[in-house]
Amino acid sequence: MSDNQMTEVEVIELMETSQTEQEWNENCDIVKAAFGGYPSFWWQEIKLSGLMARVTARWGSDDQIHIEKM
Repeated sequence: MSDNQMTEVEVIELMETSQTEQEWNENCDIVKAAFGGYPSFWWQEIKLSGLMARVTARWGSDDQIHIEKM
């Protein structure tokens, strides 16, 4: 990874390594810090590609937005 910037491939590879929800969230924070928010390719390459669904299934979750009452 370069200074405060990641390539699209690096983002995909990083997110693919997530083994827990906490790790996924931490990796999201890394990506957002590098891009000043989610990168423009996020929706296509992470959500629509199926990567998010495939990875979140590792800990019994899914790629849907869940709203929890606190």
